[in-house]
Order: sequence, then C-alpha cells, then structure tokens
Amino acid sequence: MDWIQIAGGFAGSAGFALFFHLKGKQVFYTALGGGIAWTIYLAVGLILPSYGIQFLISGIALGLYMEIMAIYTKMPRTAYIAVGIIPLIPGAALYHTMYYFFQGETERGRASAVEALVTSAAIAAGLLFAMDLWKLLKRSDHVKNSADGESNKKQMYKK
Repeated sequence: MDWIQIAGGFAGSAGFALFFHLKGKQVFYTALGGGIAWTIYLAVGLILPSYGIQFLISGIALGLYMEIMAIYTKMPRTAYIAVGIIPLIPGAALYHTMYYFFQGETERGRASAVEALVTSAAIAAGLLFAMDLWKLLKRSDHVKNSADGESNKKQMYKK
C-alpha cells in the first residue's frame, strides 16, 4: 500500500476542513474520514482492480464512518461528507476530459468523461447505500427498543 497516498488523502482532507472553518478535533475527525476512504480505495484495488467497485466500496466506508462519527462528535453529517469525499473526487478524469476535448481528441475525451461519471456515480451510490443501511439499522434498533417498552429518546438519554 502506498503510505504517501494515504497521508496525502488525509492532508488534503485536513486542508479542506480548515477551509470550511472547522477547528481542533473537528479537523482531525473529518480528515480521518478522507484518509480512511482513500485507504479503502487502495486496499480494494489490490483485490479488485476496478475503479468503479473501488469507489463504490470506499463510498460505503465513508458513509458508515460519517454516520458513526456524526453521532459520536455531535456534528452534522455534511461536514464529514464534504471533507471526507475530497480524496475520492475524480479530478484527474475531469481534467483529462476537458484537456482531450480542447485538443480535439473526442474519443479520448469521451473515455475520460465516462470514467469521471462512473466514479462519481459509484461514490454517490456508496454514500446512499451507507445512509440507507444506517437508517435500516436504526429502524431495527427502534423496533427492538419498542418491544422492550422503552422509546429511543429514553434509551438515548440513558447512555
């Protein structure tokens, strides 16, 4: 695994966390999401070298991390998404798309555009899957708590 890429993913995310005026531990926790997402991307690439699947699984990992940390730190989920998604953005594919189209190489431009679209769709699908999975898990937890005679609110204040 390339540790420089992982550190770069974390550092790039931390830079955007500072840009979004996050402070202290907020910067670390949100940037850690970006580092984790990029680590998952690289690890999946060792097993399944398909960028669509790599981005899908890293999007799922980022989404689950976002849900857990939003509760733990009492911060909005959007802070974790906005910062953590930075390493996953298909910047090279977008750049190459524009470059090839301006150079008149439409076939190569289309290929890069498809790569950018697949990557973006995979990230979005991963995040949506994680959010829906989290809602499903919360709902099943609610049903379990309701059967015990306690509401979620009472259960939440007990902890």
